Amino acid sequence: MADRFPRRGAAAGAVAVVLYLAGALVAGTPPDFGAPASAAVAYFEEDRARIQLGSAVLAAAMPFLVWWLATVASLASDFGPAARRAGLVAFGCGIAFVALFMADVAALAVGALRPGNMAAAPELAQALLDFSFLAMGTAAFLAAGVLVACAVLALRDAALWPRWIGWAAAVAAPAYALRVGTLFATDGPFAADGVLGLWVPVIAFAGWTLTASVMLARSSYP
Repeated sequence: MADRFPRRGAAAGAVAVVLYLAGALVAGTPPDFGAPASAAVAYFEEDRARIQLGSAVLAAAMPFLVWWLATVASLASDFGPAARRAGLVAFGCGIAFVALFMADVAALAVGALRPGNMAAAPELAQALLDFSFLAMGTAAFLAAGVLVACAVLALRDAALWPRWIGWAAAVAAPAYALRVGTLFATDGPFAADGVLGLWVPVIAFAGWTLTASVMLARSSYP
């Protein structure tokens, strides 16, 4: 039986990005990465409801991202064994990335659940916040792997997207890989809340995923 829903799966990536942006906006802005432990305590206490709601929205985004990755892998298999392998690499890297992202979100939710405990142990509050930031640093090469695999699909296999989407993925991959610098810096551009540690990588990955999802949904797949 023919798949009646590839367009929905192709559009799921855009839904994931929109939900991610909404969840991040709701959760509010955490203190600077180099701020003292008391700032982390204040964040978990004062923004408790926002963090909890934002965490729920962020968690809701991830099944849509998995759906999109599965759709990419499934459609790529129609273009031959090499394209199928590239699609599976994108899917595998994406699943591992989602797992680390959910650990990131869970750390915030834990801190917000019992703010009194955070006040009694400020170092714990800071550790949870640091884990939330650095989990995505360890995921940097996984997200880059998704982008590289999709670039290969478009550029080598002429699959799924026009070549310009492939070149955009090729540019976005090293941009997101910069996030690994958060493992080594507490301030400056590579800090977890810095230009190269947060803003450039997130904009690159989210922007490419949104664009690629919309383009795939508008393609000729039935």
